[in-house]
Amino acid sequence: MGGVGRIQVADQAGGVSRLELFLDLIFVFAFLNVTGLTAEQLNPAGLPRGLLLLVLLWWCWTPFAWLGTMVRLDRGVLPVAMFGLSAALFVMSLTVREAFLDRPGGLSGPVVFALGYLVVRGTTLAVATVATTDRTGVRHLIRRVWPPAAVGALFLLAAAVAPTYVPDAVTREWVRFALVGCAVVVEYGGVLLVRTQRWRIASTPYWAERHALIILIGFGETIISIGLSQGMAVAQPLTPAVVIGTLLGVALAGALWWTYFDIARFAAEQALQRVASDRRAALGRDAYSFLHLPMMAGLILVALGLKKALGELRVHSGESDPLLGAVTLYGGVVLYLVGLVLFELRTLRILGRSPLLGIVLVLAAAPFAPRLPVLAELAVLTAAVGATALADATIFRHRHRRLHAAIGGAHEHAGVTPKELFFDLVFVYAFLQVAALMGDDPTVTGVVRGLLVLTTLWLAWCAYAWLASVVRSESPLVRVVMVLVVAVTAVITLAGPQALADALGGMSGPLVFVACYAVIRLLVLVSFAGAARQHPGMWPPRPALATVPSLVALGLLLIAALVPEPVGDIRALPPVRVGLWVAAILVDVLGNARVLRVLRIESAAHWADRFSLIVIIALGEAVISMGTALAYTPISARIILAVLLGTGLLASLWWAYFGWDSAEGERAMEAADGTARIRIARDAYTVLHLPMVAGIVLVSLGLRKSMSVLGSAGFLALGPPPYLLGHAALFGGVLLYLVAVQAFHRRTVGRRRRRLRVAQAVLVAASLPLTAGLPALVSLAVLTAVCLSVTAFEATRGRHVPAVQPVPSH
Repeated sequence: MGGVGRIQVADQAGGVSRLELFLDLIFVFAFLNVTGLTAEQLNPAGLPRGLLLLVLLWWCWTPFAWLGTMVRLDRGVLPVAMFGLSAALFVMSLTVREAFLDRPGGLSGPVVFALGYLVVRGTTLAVATVATTDRTGVRHLIRRVWPPAAVGALFLLAAAVAPTYVPDAVTREWVRFALVGCAVVVEYGGVLLVRTQRWRIASTPYWAERHALIILIGFGETIISIGLSQGMAVAQPLTPAVVIGTLLGVALAGALWWTYFDIARFAAEQALQRVASDRRAALGRDAYSFLHLPMMAGLILVALGLKKALGELRVHSGESDPLLGAVTLYGGVVLYLVGLVLFELRTLRILGRSPLLGIVLVLAAAPFAPRLPVLAELAVLTAAVGATALADATIFRHRHRRLHAAIGGAHEHAGVTPKELFFDLVFVYAFLQVAALMGDDPTVTGVVRGLLVLTTLWLAWCAYAWLASVVRSESPLVRVVMVLVVAVTAVITLAGPQALADALGGMSGPLVFVACYAVIRLLVLVSFAGAARQHPGMWPPRPALATVPSLVALGLLLIAALVPEPVGDIRALPPVRVGLWVAAILVDVLGNARVLRVLRIESAAHWADRFSLIVIIALGEAVISMGTALAYTPISARIILAVLLGTGLLASLWWAYFGWDSAEGERAMEAADGTARIRIARDAYTVLHLPMVAGIVLVSLGLRKSMSVLGSAGFLALGPPPYLLGHAALFGGVLLYLVAVQAFHRRTVGRRRRRLRVAQAVLVAASLPLTAGLPALVSLAVLTAVCLSVTAFEATRGRHVPAVQPVPSH
């Protein structure tokens, strides 16, 4: 990525940039807020409001996809604009809960939401207009999009202001709902009326990939909602019902994921590629911009339904209304499958038999669902959706094989695969849980407990990163194993707060955690053993000895779980268990360092992309943590300023790694071969990316604590200082991240220390004690100013690094 310069036109080989992936994670928080709001108001009035908000958010996201077909969003001056839009989107996402009903105190929530929407829509159209200065036909087309966008924004502003003059409360809500509905109709209808013959989709792979990623974001939302159904970092007993419900929920998400990423995602891309260029934009608009919306809405409803259903399994749960919950859950699945059928019909000109079978089975089971226990309700729904994959392997096998043959080797590529991304998305929830765990216990003990859990989860993730670098199969068995691993990872994350100390009631938290971790690691060993039979040279000469470090580490963790300790206080940190955990981690890391020497990494790009994505996921978790602290606080000028500062800080951290170092690290991997490549992969990625992720998690803790003390006071009331540990976590997390990035740079490139980065780290370290007694907003402003100053200097001094291929994730 080069320095700040002119807008660069997108090319046909362009893929989705890492900056766009960061932007998508802002939408994760926005969708989470929609789900949370609708869950709190799950009634005949609240559900339509939630769907209207989703439609508006979708129309905020769609222009970014169209814009990405025209210009490179991660080049020239556009990263500055994109991070500014990220901040605007974040503010807009915060006001989702106030979009229809303003809270007392602070600014008007509906007005801030409408202004945020206006900023996002207006900025994307303005960039598109400037980027097409020399393309008269396309620029004229964009000008025709301005009127419906402007009218839609005016309707939204009217919905924010006009109802305040209506005295009757019920009438007021109906007026606001109607005006928002008019905004949606004008926006979508206006785009339908615009001719698309002169529009060009520069890169078909980019277009298909961009929408596949947002569908994956929807699945990530589903997984996060499954975890949030049990609360964050709470001493909720781990009952068998909760564990089974979690497994069924992830299995349902996995079955739905399969329906899209088995054939439809790749066959539709090929169909779009074959269409004549003058008709391609119309097909892209209909099949992707429009027909992906019901799929996304269906996933949001499934997330909402799972959150409500699994919430009923909590001890002393107050959840109720099984009828509306079942309608939401089953209706979400049907809506998703209907969207998929229409998508296949529009792109492939075929009527998908297996999705239709799924619709029939779900509709047949729906009338009985409200009368069933929660687990039975989930089991029936999961079986109905799973029957679609079974039907493809049996009664529809001939047609299914023909379609698979038609897409050829589209599944086999060097990029990060959908199943890997599906697995990675569960770590958004995992990192959220770790940050919440430390936030719930803001002491040194709590931080140590969180870091131990994070390190163990990191080792599990790295094990699968190594496995995926060797096993590139997309066979049904491999996908089933991956869905199982995602489900077990969700359970282990649920057990994270109780990993070292038991809560009262339910199953033993330490035993559940260790059992799930053992399943994950043993599946890795079995998979490696199976791959070694096909490729004998990829595993050590004595396979049994190669498994010893992992098995010894698992044995130490099991002993730690079985050590008798007092029950009831999950914040306790038993010294014996901690010692055994540390020993297990050291045995695992040091012992497997020798085993890794005999492995091969065929694709340096795939390896670097995989670790880049986990850094982006950690940054996305920081966004969600920051927003979670403000979820129930009325929006105010001070909160908007804090959000701008927090987003600016995360943008500077993004730049510290993705500005230059990630590209240089990938080139170093590409240039190395054999043992040298393995050592770089082990040292620079497996080892040094852990402190990067840990630093971001600590930053998220610090941002959460800083935001939590702001309140809704006036702009000039700076507020109290943050919690001491939160302040230390914020500055210390940034420092840890910067040191790790510098160490990564030195390990991969081998150059001298960069004086500017060293000076940045020194300034951050010096600012920690100097700002300890200052108000939270002031200390955050100082830290952000230091980091953004370095970022601005690096971005404007004109350093150019040859570009690498953006993240491929077909």
